[in-house]
Amino acid sequence: MEILVNEAMERIRDFLRTLPSQAAADVSGAEELARTLVEGLPTEGTPFPELLDLLFDRLLPKTFNTAGPGYLAYIPGGGIPMSAIASLIADSVNRYVGVWLAAPGFAQLEANVGRWFCEIFGYPRGAIGLLTSGGSMSNLIGIVTARRTRLPDNFLSATIYASDQTHSSVAKAAVISGFPQGNVRTIPSDDVFRIDLSKLWETVHEDRNRGLTSYPYSLFGSSFPDLMKKHLTGLTGGSWMQSTRENAST
Repeated sequence: MEILVNEAMERIRDFLRTLPSQAAADVSGAEELARTLVEGLPTEGTPFPELLDLLFDRLLPKTFNTAGPGYLAYIPGGGIPMSAIASLIADSVNRYVGVWLAAPGFAQLEANVGRWFCEIFGYPRGAIGLLTSGGSMSNLIGIVTARRTRLPDNFLSATIYASDQTHSSVAKAAVISGFPQGNVRTIPSDDVFRIDLSKLWETVHEDRNRGLTSYPYSLFGSSFPDLMKKHLTGLTGGSWMQSTRENAST
């Protein structure tokens, strides 16, 4: 294992050292490259150095370089070396923290981080945070939680309102949570990407007149000032909340 880690570390070290001069993105010919990787079930292993050559020399250059300083698109950010080391340790010892009794100390460490986020956002002592794989899973958890705490068991008449700038995971999470797809309302935004409040309330009133259960707080997406601090996610909201300048203006 030590040999494997050392060989991988050599490639990782070179990658990080040259990161500032790497292209922010290069996907020319990437589709053709992907097609060459199609293969059947292998019957024997591949030497580790060959796998490293494939990853670092052929595949890695033909991607969006989310770790580089020139990458400014979308949500993914650069890898954090300390997190990579932590992942190596966690995956090697492989302790199960889904049940407190199985690893109380590790479970407490995770609970601590959740509480730290709650403190950053000013939530009360009874609140707790949850670490997820990303914003899509967070949206799913948020919608299910809202459904269970705000709606009756028969929630099929409830509606969700989202701006046209909302991430697609919201609509997917709503459907997975059991909401009819037609009950997810898309509200247009203006030329600076703020949700059109007049159109929002117009849609809410129309839905209520049709007998649907409409909640004005069921909002996702672009600016809605009096709700912003309650509905931000860690994707952008975490850093926003830690900005002294931005907090001073809210």
